[in-house]
Amino acid sequence: MFDTIQRLRTLEPDTDNGLYQTLVESTLAIPFKIDWASKKYAYVGPQIEALLGWSQDSWQTVNDWAARIHPEEREQTVARCVELSIAGVDHDAEYRALTKDNRYIWVREVVHVLCDEHGQTTALIGFTFDISEQKKTEQLQAELQAQKLSNARLQERLSLTHDLHDGLGGVLVHMIASIEQGDGALTRPQVLSMLKLIRNDLRQTIDSNSSGEVRVPASPQEWLAPLRRRFNNLFDALNVNSDWQFEQTWRTPPSTSQYMAMTRLIEEALTNVIKHSQARHVRLSFRQPEADELLLEIEDDGVGFDVAAINASGLGIGMRSMSVRMARVGGTLNIDSRAGRTALTARLELEPV
Repeated sequence: MFDTIQRLRTLEPDTDNGLYQTLVESTLAIPFKIDWASKKYAYVGPQIEALLGWSQDSWQTVNDWAARIHPEEREQTVARCVELSIAGVDHDAEYRALTKDNRYIWVREVVHVLCDEHGQTTALIGFTFDISEQKKTEQLQAELQAQKLSNARLQERLSLTHDLHDGLGGVLVHMIASIEQGDGALTRPQVLSMLKLIRNDLRQTIDSNSSGEVRVPASPQEWLAPLRRRFNNLFDALNVNSDWQFEQTWRTPPSTSQYMAMTRLIEEALTNVIKHSQARHVRLSFRQPEADELLLEIEDDGVGFDVAAINASGLGIGMRSMSVRMARVGGTLNIDSRAGRTALTARLELEPV
């Protein structure tokens, strides 16, 4: 079904009228008329030579028109024009037209089909427009869009890499430490439980990076409960005391991306405590001092480290990763460490609901 309007008109402008001819030949659009029975040009505006280089006299039949269409658009353009013209349907077409000096430029033709009293096509009249600049703009926009898509895909891969490191990596560290600290061989149910935990964490990571359906928990308590359960099991096995402090309700909930970023930050920070700190006590505090602010503090009493020296050495990849993660969602991260105390402080600015 055609998406254009069928017009059965028998009248056309008087091309013998000097005023009309002066008008159409003074526009940037190129007027033309084609006799349908003979398929010959009855008229083509002199502007055609300025645009394509071909003289008016060189446009004799529709074969001249077809031959000057780019090969990639020729068959489809000609077939569509013939089909719609026979049906008496006005139409337009965009294609690359050959210039006399063997270049191609983009043009757009708007065609009005003239019919007799029986609805039979008698002639085509219309205008040809130069749309080269429009096509250049469209091409530039398409290239920019492709670049944005490429950057977005790269960002997704980097985010997935970080999340696999922070989330799944933390689970593996948890399990390795459990095995190292445990006595005797693991039972089959214990091994199966560990494998299921890895599978579930991997699913969560993939879903978080590929789906817009991630739901922010209804409260901080609901958010932190599974994290607390996971890490407390390990802290208990390592004889580390842990203290979790958090709000019971949201004053303003975070966005999905902020929720995921903060979750990964907590996982990576606590994993680092387990791996490096030799701490005996860990405190996690999660507060909303203002309606538009989230404040996370993680503190341990371990051996500490020289933050400046680690950053200067280029070894602080994990710290940079956490800082970048927070910056992406409008947050800041500060780490202060010395022997006996390491404190991580993360702040997030929230959008009012």
